[in-house]
Amino acid sequence: MNKVLAAFLGISILANVILGLMYVGQRTMVTQAEDNKEETKKQIDQLKNESNKKEKALTAFQQNEAYYEIEHSEEVKSFVDETFKELFNYDNKNYAARFDQVRDKLAESVISKLKASGEMGSTQIEFRNQVKALSVYLSAVEKDQANALVNMETQYSVGGSQFPRKNQMYEVTIIRSGDKWLVDKLELMGSFEPFQGN
Repeated sequence: MNKVLAAFLGISILANVILGLMYVGQRTMVTQAEDNKEETKKQIDQLKNESNKKEKALTAFQQNEAYYEIEHSEEVKSFVDETFKELFNYDNKNYAARFDQVRDKLAESVISKLKASGEMGSTQIEFRNQVKALSVYLSAVEKDQANALVNMETQYSVGGSQFPRKNQMYEVTIIRSGDKWLVDKLELMGSFEPFQGN
């Protein structure tokens, strides 16, 4: 019976050693799995951060590209140029009618302001305003909005007598309305006569 007890005790110790080794092995595998999980989580977080940075850089690039396109757009410059020439090339015959030519290019508030600043009735005195030179400088505000600084040189004449040429500076806000551009704000910043010195 001692032999049976000794054999049973030996088997029990051997089973405990095997179970202990299995526990240690499994614990090692769990620790390695947790370490791998933490490492994977860190890599995922790092990839998310890099992805966010690249997405922000892409958004900034696209926004800058849109701004660049507006600021260098011949279409927008031509729109401003044509609008100003249609609006400021006038005589006593088409003074009031010129607003009808630009109605689709100006916001209603701009037309109202321009009409309020001048006499709308027809006059018998012959007068003429001619745009002699026009420079447009664009600055993008948003994807569909730009500010323009317009330097316009005009010559005004009354009864055939010409006044000296005059330069006027305008600040203009242009917005995209559907598929076309629209002058949303037009403000005269000042008038001056050019100075030329040697």
